[in-house]
Amino acid sequence: MTSEPWTTPQENPPAPDTVEMPRPTAAPLVLALGLALLAAGVPFGAGFLVTGAVVVIAGLGLWIGQLLPGAGHVHESRVEPARRPEPVTGRPGRVEQLGPGVPGYRLRLPLAVHPTSAGLKGGIVGGLVMPVPALLWGLLSGHGLWYPVNLLAGIVLPGVGTMAESELKEFQASLLLVALVIHAIMSVVIGLIYGVLLPTLPELPRPIAWGGLFMPVLWTGASYVAMHAVNPALPAKVSWPWFILSQLIFGITMPAVVLGARRLPTVLAGVAGGLVGGAAMAVPAVLWAAASGRGFWYPINLLAGMVLPGPGNLDGAELGSFHADWFLAASAAHAVLAVGFGVLFALVAPRLPPMPGPVAWGGLVLPLLWTGVSYGLMGVVNPALQGQVDWAWFIVSQFVFGVAAAGVVLRSEMIPIPPAGRGPDRVADFVAGEGGGRS
Repeated sequence: MTSEPWTTPQENPPAPDTVEMPRPTAAPLVLALGLALLAAGVPFGAGFLVTGAVVVIAGLGLWIGQLLPGAGHVHESRVEPARRPEPVTGRPGRVEQLGPGVPGYRLRLPLAVHPTSAGLKGGIVGGLVMPVPALLWGLLSGHGLWYPVNLLAGIVLPGVGTMAESELKEFQASLLLVALVIHAIMSVVIGLIYGVLLPTLPELPRPIAWGGLFMPVLWTGASYVAMHAVNPALPAKVSWPWFILSQLIFGITMPAVVLGARRLPTVLAGVAGGLVGGAAMAVPAVLWAAASGRGFWYPINLLAGMVLPGPGNLDGAELGSFHADWFLAASAAHAVLAVGFGVLFALVAPRLPPMPGPVAWGGLVLPLLWTGVSYGLMGVVNPALQGQVDWAWFIVSQFVFGVAAAGVVLRSEMIPIPPAGRGPDRVADFVAGEGGGRS
């Protein structure tokens, strides 16, 4: 009996005029996330270990699947011949040499910067408009105008943490003076830092800029309103800085997946982006629950409180335990919100105008910077005071500051940076825009 020789399956012949490229895959990211969860399981418990093992197995499966014949590559069509680059034709001759002091010789980067006054003006303008949401919250919540002012003074004054709520609602001249000094210093310093760093920050792709800027606002706003309607006492039990950090991760991850899934129909790309972003945003929430000692199920039960009235009537210990019906409600709410925002973004993103880089960075970075500093200082000086701050409104104030400061800096002039080296005359010509030639 003769045996047939074993042969490997043959890939389909590539279409003419195509280029073989590696197929995009999320396997490395999934595997890295699984390894991180496994490492977190060492201090935080079995929940992280089991989740990390499942994610690692999924990542390895995806990656190994890319090694199968015909699975790891894709044939991309080339552009039409008219759009292809022309062949380079060599020309005999001598290359002109750049000398010291000539523009283009040892350039300093960035090539242009904003003046220091731009960051100063941006910080001042942002500091003037930022109190509006804070004071508005004080009036709408019934605490009064002086309540947010006195809370701000609690960043550096330890005595504020021992004051009764009725005292925090009253006018305190010393607290007002301290709050004004803190507000002015932080506004100016953060404005100056932003003005200096802005020229070195890269441009953000339009979908990621819009997603990172507004997805946290939309999701946080929807959650905040739903909790107040269903469980008015529940927002006070949420750590809103960590909550909004989760939404920021969703707002960056989801648009990145939508961008990478251009071959899919728009709605399916939005579904994929929502599911991946929804999975990624859960990581900070679980880490916060483990680090704060509240337990793995605490953030899940809080999420269920958006649709079920039961969680609002329980204390912290009970919220840290497992409830099957709450888990199902939280999973459903999370999936609906994640997929809904993902599909909405995929449909709307192509119609959004380009966002200036300074506004995107100002709206993203400055609220995180200011909130992080305030949260950290208050946690050291007055830990009990953190629970009296409505962090959702607080971050809205920082968002207003970031956008206003970025707008001022964006409208300022740019000062060109001359090349390094000798040649003050040529440098002067360069700054004036007349020395672009070579010697």
